[in-house]
Amino acid sequence: MSYPSEPGFPSDPPPSFPVHCAAGANVEEMTVAGLYGGCWRELYVWVWGAYDLTDPTWYQDGLADACNVTLPFAKVVNAAFLINYALSDNLALQWHSTEDYRSSSRAADNRFHGPFYTRLGTTGAPDGTTEAQAQTGRFLARDRTNLYCRLFSAGSPSDSASNRAAVMVHESWHHWQYKHDFKTSHIKIGSPPADADWFYPHRVSDFDFGFLHGYDTDPNHLLFHSPYQMAVEFDADLAEMSQPWVPLVVTQAARAFGNTRLGSQFANTVAYRIGNPRPF
Repeated sequence: MSYPSEPGFPSDPPPSFPVHCAAGANVEEMTVAGLYGGCWRELYVWVWGAYDLTDPTWYQDGLADACNVTLPFAKVVNAAFLINYALSDNLALQWHSTEDYRSSSRAADNRFHGPFYTRLGTTGAPDGTTEAQAQTGRFLARDRTNLYCRLFSAGSPSDSASNRAAVMVHESWHHWQYKHDFKTSHIKIGSPPADADWFYPHRVSDFDFGFLHGYDTDPNHLLFHSPYQMAVEFDADLAEMSQPWVPLVVTQAARAFGNTRLGSQFANTVAYRIGNPRPF
């Protein structure tokens, strides 16, 4: 993949904004950054444009120090690196291709969704446990995805490069739902109510590479994905179908996050777990 210069990237953004999320980097974060040398200008400039991190909120949390992996901007770069580079693209076994996840997660108008931008949601999170929120169909305003400090703050259970990558894939699927006129909100289950989706089982061979954006709602041959299912299938691909150089700390985290989602964030019981044989 080539990384052209992005016009408008601030070469010297204002350094005086306060940091909102608790700074810090765990072992997984530092390991992922080390995979590409910790500071790859072409990569972070490309991520800034491809995921539309042009909102001023990013000035507040790392854009002025783009290689500082303790801050949110560089942590988004880590997550984008995993989405765009970490999978082996094993056609026989992988749920979906790198290109599918890449195109869906990106902010530009494409076959998956209309355009949106990505904002650091430093305020306005519905509760302290919210990782992210896609806002679609906004009145006289651009659609956007908010990534909240829970995904970035040191010590947060969600502060994980692999988890953050899956969340970005998940939120992009809310934009896919909006483009195709499906309801974009989650189901509420449990007490207190928690967000959940339906899981729609399918075989690996049901979605050829490049065709993840398609769907079929006929109950006789239903082929569909919910946002949490998209996150889980990315988790599974990162855990089991990653490049051989992807470290164990990343694949183990992906498996743990994915299996937690499978056990708690679906309205129907899902027998599949990451590590089980995949249906062909």
